[in-house]
Parts: sequence; C-alpha cells; structure tokens
Amino acid sequence: MARYIREHGSGYDWFPTWFAGMPFSVVYQPSLHHVVAACALFFHASAPSAYHFVTATTYSLGGVAFYFLAKNLGGDRLAAFCAAVVFSLFSPALLFLSAVRADAGGLGNALRLQALVGYGEGPNVTGLALCMLALSLLHLAVVRQTAASALAASVALAAVPCTSWPSTVVLSMAVFCYVIALDYRGLRKALPRMAAIGLAAYALACPFALPSNIWTTLTNASSMRDGPTRGPDLWICCALLLLCCFLLRVMLGWLRAPFDLCFATLYSLVLGWIVLADGWFGIRIVPQPLRFTIAMEIGLVLTFGLILQLVFSKWPRSRWPAVVLLIAFCCIQYPHYRLYARQLIRKVEIKETIEYQVATWFDRNMQGERVVAPGSISYWMNVFTDTPQIMGCCDQSIVNSQNRIASYIIYAGHESDQQSAGYSVLWMRAYAVHAIAIGGPRSKEHYKPAHYPYLFQNRLPLLWQRDDDYIYGVPERVAGLARVVRSSDPVKHPPANGIDVVELRTFVAALDDSTLPILRTTWIGTNTARMDGVLGPDHVISVAMNFDKGWSATANGREVPVRSDGLGFIAIEPHCDGACAVELHWSAGWEPRIAWIFALAAISGLGYWCWQERAASALP
Repeated sequence: MARYIREHGSGYDWFPTWFAGMPFSVVYQPSLHHVVAACALFFHASAPSAYHFVTATTYSLGGVAFYFLAKNLGGDRLAAFCAAVVFSLFSPALLFLSAVRADAGGLGNALRLQALVGYGEGPNVTGLALCMLALSLLHLAVVRQTAASALAASVALAAVPCTSWPSTVVLSMAVFCYVIALDYRGLRKALPRMAAIGLAAYALACPFALPSNIWTTLTNASSMRDGPTRGPDLWICCALLLLCCFLLRVMLGWLRAPFDLCFATLYSLVLGWIVLADGWFGIRIVPQPLRFTIAMEIGLVLTFGLILQLVFSKWPRSRWPAVVLLIAFCCIQYPHYRLYARQLIRKVEIKETIEYQVATWFDRNMQGERVVAPGSISYWMNVFTDTPQIMGCCDQSIVNSQNRIASYIIYAGHESDQQSAGYSVLWMRAYAVHAIAIGGPRSKEHYKPAHYPYLFQNRLPLLWQRDDDYIYGVPERVAGLARVVRSSDPVKHPPANGIDVVELRTFVAALDDSTLPILRTTWIGTNTARMDGVLGPDHVISVAMNFDKGWSATANGREVPVRSDGLGFIAIEPHCDGACAVELHWSAGWEPRIAWIFALAAISGLGYWCWQERAASALP
C-alpha cells in the first residue's frame, strides 16, 4: 500500500488490484502506510526500507508509550520504569500459551518482535503503541479537565482506528474497563467529558474510518475463517466474562483498591479471557483472538508495575533490591533478545525469491491483465508491481462474497485433476484472468495451497517454469475486463459455492461467441473507463470488476443503467444500436464529504474550546 500511495497517490479512488476491485478506503486503515510513503519520499528511500524504519521506530517506542501509561496511571516513576523494561524485554503471554510459546521458539523470546517481523503485524504493533498513548492522554484529560488535554486525548484516540482495526478493538475494550473501574462519583464526573472526547475522536477519524468501511469490516469479520465461534458456547463464554468482570469489580471495591490497579486488573481479565478462551478451549469471542496476545501483555505487565508501586510505597527500602533485580534481568534478557532478533531478521536477496520472480514475470508479460497467484506470491506481488489479481489482502476488506468462492475453488479444486481444472478454468475465465501461477510439492512458494498441483498439465499452455513452480496461460477471446454478451447471458443468481456453476457455464460459453462484438477499452486512471464498439439493442457489457453503488455509466452521452449481476460484477445496459461510446465512472459519493465536514467541525469545536479556556484564564 505504501508503494502504491507513493507512486499513484491515494484518497477516495477505486483500487482495482485486489479481489476484483474495491474502494481504496476499504483496503486497510491508511495512516501507517501514508507515513511510510511520506518517509520514502522525504528520504528518497524505497517503500520497503521506509516501512522497516517506521515500524522499527514504532516498535521501539512501545516501551516508552507503556512507561507514560504506567506513570500517568500510577504516578511512581521507578515502578513505571521497571514495568516498562519488563514489557520491553519479556513476553508474559508465553507463560500461558504453549502453542504460542512453541511458535515463538521459547519462553524468553520476543513475542512482540515476532509479531512484527514474522507475521507482518506492523499496523497492529504501531496501533498498540498509539493505544497506550491514547489511554494515557485520556486519563490525563479526565484528571486535569482542561481543553488542551481533551484535544490531545481526542487526537491520540483518533489515531488508533486510523492505523489498525485490532488495536481499535483493544482500545474499545480498554475504555470499557476504564469506565467500570471508576467509582460512582468518578463516573458521574468523568463520563460527560469522556463522551465528548470520544465523539470528537471519531469525528477526527471519520474521514479515514468511514461508516461504510466499518460496516464492511464488521460484516466480513463474522465470516472470516478465524471469525467468532458460532453457537451457545460463544454466548456462555461472553456471559461468564461479564459475570467475572462484575465480581472482580465488586471484590476490588471491597478491598478499596486504587483506580489504576482496578483498571489494570480488569483490562488483564478481559484481554486474557479473549485470548485464553481461544488458546485453551478453542472459543473465539472476536475474530483471530491470538492476534490480541501482545495486547494482553500490556495489562499483565501494567498490573505487575502497579503492584510493584504498592510494594514500594509500603516498604520504601525494597526499591534498591528491585533495581538490582532489574539490572540482572536486563543483563540476561538484553543479549538474548538481541540474538533472537538477529536470528529473526535476516537479509534476503529479493530477486532470488519465487515471489519476486513470478511478480516481475507477470509485470513484463501480461500487460496489466488480471492473474491468479498462490499464497505468499499473492501477498507479495503488489509490493513489486501493479498487476491486478483475484486475491490480495485482507479478508475483512472483501466487498463481494463471490471473490472468496472464486479464490478458494481455483486452488482447492474438487475430487480430481480433471474436475478441478474444469471448475478452475471456468471461474478464471468468468473473472477475466489471463494467467495463473501454481506450484507443486517442491515449490519455493511457502503455503502451497493447490490441492491438485498438476491439474493444468496438458490442459493449459505452459508459459513459464522454475523447478516445481509454473505459470499457465488462460485462453481468452477478449483482452481486458469488459466483455459483450447478450442480455440473457450474465449470471443472475449468486453461486452458492465453487461447483454451483450452471449459470456460470452459460456465461463463459457466451464469452466465446465470435458473433459478439469486441470493445476497445481504455482506462483513464483507476476511476474511469471508456469502451467503444458497435453494439445491438440486446447487448450488455459485463465488466469483471466488483459492482459498487458509486459506479455510473453513460452511452453516447446519455446516462444508462448500471447494476450488479449474480457474480457481483458490473453489468451495463447501453441500449445502443450501432456505434456506441460507453464511459464508466466511479465516485466515492457524498460520504467522504460529510466525514470531512464532521472532522472540520470537531477541529473547530476543539480549537474554540482551547481558545475560550485560554481567554478565560487570562482574565484578572
């Protein structure tokens, strides 16, 4: 995304590269990628180098953000510093999750670093650092009750949903824990201010987290492979969590525990429950719960630091032994973490990788036609090129459920090589795919998703081969995404699965009809396409691009209907009889404009609040 932003700009444009197209604002939360692109431009660096620099910085600032959170909540600098060092050099989650511990390579290893480097969790790691900063500033705003502190808290809170959805979920849970940790008097005093700050924060984030994007993400999250568990187990688990939160809050109130410790223990309970319910019992309360493991550690270490503060206040002489133990801990963990980091972060000759080789081959030979690539090749391909593909990242961004079906059946197949090839080619031709990369058991590609790796041998033309990695061509009568068919040919009912292809066969057969005209298609940027040809009254233009309500079309200057067919593609009814010039255009519509008005209103309101408070303080 950073490379794309650097080379093409960004905003509310159409993004044709992944999953047969989607609004760019839906693809992923943008702030980290804009920062990376800006750094790449400013330092004249490549996007990957800038990404490494930015995420290394935000990873390193995680410990600093934790210190500020612990210090502002508790007040004791030494306890906050000790806890921040522990947070930076130890992952307590590894004590509780054997599978995660085995994946990380051992108890003393850096789980947060592994998430960043091994699993590409740059947005999540960055978002959690911002989350800790936002919680710290929110607490200061509640305590100080000044306009400046409210402004700072609003900006920090807004930065989290602009960066990462998982971190936004963590922030929501943390604010929930913050609210229930307050006593009745504190809640009455803080709630109106927190509500105003929260409203201002969403207003500031709204242009980058549009309501429609949030709805798309929430809808897709429920149907992801690692989505929430369905059935009574989920509701029982949630009910028990709420009951435990209530009982813990009552117990902490009875013990007269300070607010900061109440918050930390409640946060640890909520995040720990979510993570451990999946790790121990296989019950997923939220999508991909194990991604929240590094967020759980914030609460565990924060609780440790606040307990340490109580120890220091009751037994002041315990400070020096704690410092000695901290130094000994650092002497052990620092070299161990450094060695682990050196083993984890290794230089790679990118041009020798199968991901680079396939991506650049597609770029040189396919002239921008859509392709299919497996696993890690798909993930990496658009780091190097703009070649459009059926797959991409990430599942929560998919705007058309048929994309999941198509991308699954092409590599999963069905029962045999022959049947699998038939279904795969059918779906690829419907999606205007011109080539597919696939690997066998000895492929250099990491995931090897093909269940029938040799299904295309002697069935499709072989275009490229390196050992057990292959690229096959998919014969198409027409180049590009726009194809002319008769009004009865498009798929009318969404296929239920990859082998529900009765209507799909009719549509693909129509694509081979040599009596149908061929359009001359020119894309003007990513939002506009011009299609010229000789059409009849019964002809429909099927564009293998996801339909969206922002698409509109004109034929010879007059507006014509644009609708979605059964595959979720664009179907244009030009109603021409002879030469026809059709222009297809996409616009994000009114939503971003309203979002920016909302954001500017929030900025104006916060600015006026700060000015008014400053003017009042200047009065004698």
